[in-house]
Amino acid sequence: MRKILLFSAGLDSFPAWHYLGKPPALYFDSGHYGRQQEIDTVRALAATHGMDLEVSSELDLSSRATPQGDLIPFRNVLFAMLASFRAEVIWCVGVKGDHTADKSPEAFARMSEMLSAFADRPIRVDSPFWDMTKTDVVAWYLSSGLPVNDLLQTFSCATPGAALVHCGQCPSCLRRWIALTNNGVNGRFASSPWTWERIRTHYLPAMASGQYPPHRAQEFHRAMATVGLLPELPSSVNAPQPPADAAGITDTTHREQQ
Repeated sequence: MRKILLFSAGLDSFPAWHYLGKPPALYFDSGHYGRQQEIDTVRALAATHGMDLEVSSELDLSSRATPQGDLIPFRNVLFAMLASFRAEVIWCVGVKGDHTADKSPEAFARMSEMLSAFADRPIRVDSPFWDMTKTDVVAWYLSSGLPVNDLLQTFSCATPGAALVHCGQCPSCLRRWIALTNNGVNGRFASSPWTWERIRTHYLPAMASGQYPPHRAQEFHRAMATVGLLPELPSSVNAPQPPADAAGITDTTHREQQ
């Protein structure tokens, strides 16, 4: 049975390539905002690690892309449809708590059912990480003895501008910073993610109202503790113990390498 990994060169998909035994990888150059940084990273990682990689330009979604890095509706559905021409098992990486319209265990099950019916052969769309958070994925990668520097070569920023640098002020950068920091890894960002205004205006209110997954709130709290910030969590979330190295931290800049 043919298998393929939808590869984005991000903090999830690069560990997934190792986790799944280094399967063939497929990257769709869909014309989204920040595509050039992704393509450059995809090609660099493939060359360094000898990946069996295909870069496809058959799907142009540039008219749907925005400078704000907004998610393109149905993108994963379209990716899965095109990938089904190539394989029966399509690994599209999502992690615990992902629940956008086209990225959740339920959505992937429905895609699998639809594609199997129309292709008249079994097709499975799935993620290997539904039971793992992004922090857990990084922890698995590090516990497997894989190089930290390789992990830091991945790219996961929604609004990078023209440079190959993580902006530090978008949802992708915030989640990247949390996952790395909770594993004792220093990320590189143009701006410190914990200073992003949207933390105050969106994330903290979402946590307070119960609209944010409790496990993500816990991981957010752990990461903020490392920079000396301990925002109050809603009563429904059990506050985790701060990491051992967080005790006594007063310098809020030492965690990042600008």
